[in-house]
Amino acid sequence: MTAVFLCRIAELADPGTRNVVLGHGEEELDIVIVQTKGARHAYINCCPHQFIPLETFPNHFLTEDKKYLVCSGHGARFVLDTGACYSGPCLGKGLDRLAIAERDGAIYLDESLSPAQIARSKRLSRRW
Repeated sequence: MTAVFLCRIAELADPGTRNVVLGHGEEELDIVIVQTKGARHAYINCCPHQFIPLETFPNHFLTEDKKYLVCSGHGARFVLDTGACYSGPCLGKGLDRLAIAERDGAIYLDESLSPAQIARSKRLSRRW
């Protein structure tokens, strides 16, 4: 698959986040990009507790001290550079990491599946 542009590295604070949504409807892939300690990471924007987006307000993913990603639904906190749940109702689980590549000052989704295929696969894996 061809790498898909997500954002420019210069658009990210450190620590900071950026939300990118690719596709529509059942094929929508909602991504949160995180920069911390000079490194970038990408996760599917979906809390493993109830499969809801982490943020209530656009691009508000971080705790007040900017040490963790936080789910506004039930307060779960996730480690910035691993996506592992640090505290909350999904302790022991984590955010789904996405492969990214960096070149020419930009971040690209670098998965073998298309964004639509990733989105469909994620929806099929949910267990209520």
